[in-house]
Amino acid sequence: MIDITNLEKRFSSGFYLKIDGLHIENGERVAVIGNNGSGKSTLFKILSGIVKPDGGSFKINACGLTGYQPQAPYCFAGTVEYNIKLGQSPGTDIEKLLCGCQLSGLRKKKISELSGGERQRMCFARMLAGRYELLILDEPFSCTDIETAETLCSLLVDYCEKNGATLLFSTHLPSQAFAVATKILIMNNGEVAEYSDASAVTAPVSEFGRKFISQWRVL
Repeated sequence: MIDITNLEKRFSSGFYLKIDGLHIENGERVAVIGNNGSGKSTLFKILSGIVKPDGGSFKINACGLTGYQPQAPYCFAGTVEYNIKLGQSPGTDIEKLLCGCQLSGLRKKKISELSGGERQRMCFARMLAGRYELLILDEPFSCTDIETAETLCSLLVDYCEKNGATLLFSTHLPSQAFAVATKILIMNNGEVAEYSDASAVTAPVSEFGRKFISQWRVL
């Protein structure tokens, strides 16, 4: 699905993204983790076509659409229901989606009346209303409480399994990573420190991977 070779991106701040090689298979659900400023968002923006790399290449072998949700997702003017229907694909059950994302009581509310968490849930629902072969979600549950995030994680897994979608998502919470991911990608200073099955991440190979995972209290 995704092949990355010698990918590079330099910034005037001095930050340097450099990924020598990475291959993600079709249908994998990859949790991208790492400290703030490790390059997660930059990688997502490059793969989504928003940022152009300075060198190297990447190939996305997908016939369908790619869906991208940034950390601060964009909302269109109008109601919650209107926004979600903008992303609707034929056959999508909007009523079920509104209920699952806990938005049924907010459907007629205007965007200006929503909290940050409600906006995030609305944008997440709009994403799931479409039919994407690849989803790239940058901290999609950062503004939701733990119980709500668990529900949304389940919806995301169901979506990927039903549609055969490949997923890349970033998170700072172990519970979200292990609830959703089949693979864990650990980034450090713009590089891939570790890429392994989620079940094997408790025994990381790299020194940084061991240190980072120990902070997650999963060892």
